[in-house]
Amino acid sequence: MSTSPNAIQQNLPRGLGGIICLGLIVFVVLGGFFLLPANIYHHVTERYIFSGRGGNTSLYLGVMLPKSGPYQDVKNLEILWDGFQDIQDHGFVDIIKFSGETSHQGNFEAIIEYDVKLPQRFLSWPAPVEGFQRLPQVGIDSNCECMQEKAASIKREGGEKNAYRIYAFVVDYLTYEGDDSDCAVMSASDALKIGSCACRGYACLMTALCRASDIPAQMMLGLVYPDPMFKSHLSSFPENPNEAHAWVEYYDGESWKMADPTWALQYLKFMQFGRNDGRHLAYGELEQILNLDEAMEMWALEQAEFRLGDGESFRYVATSDSAQLSFLPTVSIQRKWDGRWLNTLIVWGIMTWGLCKYRDKLRFAKK
Repeated sequence: MSTSPNAIQQNLPRGLGGIICLGLIVFVVLGGFFLLPANIYHHVTERYIFSGRGGNTSLYLGVMLPKSGPYQDVKNLEILWDGFQDIQDHGFVDIIKFSGETSHQGNFEAIIEYDVKLPQRFLSWPAPVEGFQRLPQVGIDSNCECMQEKAASIKREGGEKNAYRIYAFVVDYLTYEGDDSDCAVMSASDALKIGSCACRGYACLMTALCRASDIPAQMMLGLVYPDPMFKSHLSSFPENPNEAHAWVEYYDGESWKMADPTWALQYLKFMQFGRNDGRHLAYGELEQILNLDEAMEMWALEQAEFRLGDGESFRYVATSDSAQLSFLPTVSIQRKWDGRWLNTLIVWGIMTWGLCKYRDKLRFAKK
């Protein structure tokens, strides 16, 4: 049985209308998930496992832990360790120094657990501007001629609009190159000259251009938690070279805000400017964290001769009297609650209710 051209013409608008409605629902629901304010709660378990043959071997472990800050809440810290431990408060992070001896079985383990709340929203916070946030630093050569010239060419307006122009320039100009060593050595002028880098280059260049434009800024070091679409448990941090990620905090004249030009490559630009995406966990300003990491490493090497593990992460360092010990650090992240899914459910319900009401209205109008 063939279908008449008139029937096709009558059903075509309905089909197109259905496709448009479906597309609208998907667009609005995804927008509700990624854009509406929400809180994400994680439970983090860090394990540091020493194993090997022989007993009575001294071992030492230094671990850097994040603390609560403008866009994160860290609480409910619990530590399991059979030896001695010393918790030192450095303001923006805690450093825990562990010491102990292996048993005859050669197994020793430190377990650290804590809860983290990360917001997804636009946010700002008051804090004083410090002198170094306006001046050149190692890797942030805001006083070099090339940086001054580029900042002058970008500047159109003052304040946050100029900060956004700098941010957009960095996002569009640079090409991401995921070389792990970049997170340790790339400077702002190198990034501007070469045009490709990883997270440190992006953050260095934006920070330097902000400072060259008289906008106080600083480069932050931290972690990016796993994507919300993935499973709730992941070991290590596959998104971050050397388990580290760098982004920027800038001062808009009244308050501080954050921006991540690296992650803007994967999302719309406005989603990483002035807002946390519910995944960024800050440890602190880059130079301050690296100084603490160096001091923690010096302490560990003063206690014992042999360094264990690859020594790449800023978060921990382990040493021992014996090179025969193996050292395995692991991290598991369990997402306990994600408010974005509640937003999605609410938006989907409202959209479905609204479309049903609209459909009933059309049907009533035809009668």
